[in-house]
Amino acid sequence: MSGWRAAAALLGALQAGGAQAETLRMLLTQIPGVIELAPDGASMRGTGVDLMKEVGRRAGVALRFEAYPQARARLMVEQQADACFPVGRLPELQAKYKWTAPLLHMRLVLLARADDGRQLGGLEQAQPLRVGAMRGTMAAARLKEQGLAVEESADYLSGLEKLRLGRLDLWAMLDVGVSSLAKRLQMPPPRVAWVMDTLEVSFACNRQVDDALIARLDRAIASMRADGSMARFDLR
Repeated sequence: MSGWRAAAALLGALQAGGAQAETLRMLLTQIPGVIELAPDGASMRGTGVDLMKEVGRRAGVALRFEAYPQARARLMVEQQADACFPVGRLPELQAKYKWTAPLLHMRLVLLARADDGRQLGGLEQAQPLRVGAMRGTMAAARLKEQGLAVEESADYLSGLEKLRLGRLDLWAMLDVGVSSLAKRLQMPPPRVAWVMDTLEVSFACNRQVDDALIARLDRAIASMRADGSMARFDLR
């Protein structure tokens, strides 16, 4: 091989490796109206996706979005070197992933129907009630830790539908996409009956993701906070 061809081959290999290093797979759980598959069945759309795209753009990192149930997404991120997912930064998850700066602060809430006037003073008062959460979520795990019997649903829409029909008294989730979900189900927006926790939501990435790449995501998040653009994304 001539010298220039060898140099070109080496440059091509370096460029290919660099391109691969600048791409992250973002594994997402669908929240209709906020994070969901587009009609083409291949791409993803929603306000939450737009927010993450802007973080990636500012960081110079190509984010490839894929939809998975949350429990599967968590396991895949632990195992696959180019994967991340957005999640509340809970102590029990801390050592499993490499974390970015917080994207958002969100509440973990128990929702009741709008016409349900009961007031909760704590989780212990939910013990005799029918409480639901999506399978594999931090909400389900937190309720089980407190000794509650949890009726788990495959997704947010089916769980809120049970609440709408009176088959559940309370539904637990992060307070993101609630208005959008209620609109899809043509129900009045449910009300917050109890705030279980307030969480920082960050990108949790595989432990092999490069520190320099995480630092670039951190700077992008900081710049969006500094110029106020983070507030443009309505995740309700």
